[in-house]
Amino acid sequence: MTSERYTIGREMLQRVDGKGGDAVVNSLKDIAPDFARYLIEFPFGDIYARPGLDLRSREIATIAALHGAR
Repeated sequence: MTSERYTIGREMLQRVDGKGGDAVVNSLKDIAPDFARYLIEFPFGDIYARPGLDLRSREIATIAALHGAR
């Protein structure tokens, strides 16, 4: 059974990364299926799909946060 978070996350992953995102998730399905599902549901289904920022602004904020964390 596919959750709504997974469906939304899969659509958002496709918008952000295209086939590259699918390749990453598919490579994890055999060795870490729960992580592959989590990777779609949480960052893409919950965080990236939130209202408030457009996709471009959200990606700029993500890059800035990752840069600041190094």
